[in-house]
Amino acid sequence: MSPRLRMTSKLLKQSFMKTRLLYILLLSPLSLFAQEFVNSNTFDAKVSKGIVVVEFWAEWNKSNEVPFLGELKDCVSYKLSIVGNSSIQKQFNVTSVPTLIILNNGIEEKRFNSNIMMQLNATKKDVQSTVDEITFNKFQ
Repeated sequence: MSPRLRMTSKLLKQSFMKTRLLYILLLSPLSLFAQEFVNSNTFDAKVSKGIVVVEFWAEWNKSNEVPFLGELKDCVSYKLSIVGNSSIQKQFNVTSVPTLIILNNGIEEKRFNSNIMMQLNATKKDVQSTVDEITFNKFQ
C-alpha cells in the first residue's frame, strides 16, 4: 500500500470514529432522559420495590407534562396515561392531570396534584426533597 493511500485510509478511519462519537454524544441525552411508561399490566410489578415516582398524565394535556421526571435521583420514574388505564387512576383516586405520586415499596408516600390550570403544583426541588426524605428515613 502506498504511503498516500495509507494516509487517506487513516484519515477516513479517524473521520468515521469522530462521526460515530458525535452520534453517540448527541443521542445519549435522549436515552438518559427517555421516560418509561407503565400500564395496567405492568404497574404492580414496576412500583412494588423501592422508591417510584409515577406521573399520571393524558395525551390531551401534553403541554403540562412534568419536564423533570427523568432527572430525579435515587428513584425510578414512570409515566402512566390515564387513557386506557382507568382502573389504576380509580385505585389511586387521581382526579386531575398531571398528578405525581411517590410510592415506597408500592405504598403511596406523597402526592403532588395539579392546579386548576392543569399544571403541577410542585417543582423538581419539591419532589426531589420528598424522595430524599424517604431515602433518609430508610436508614433510621
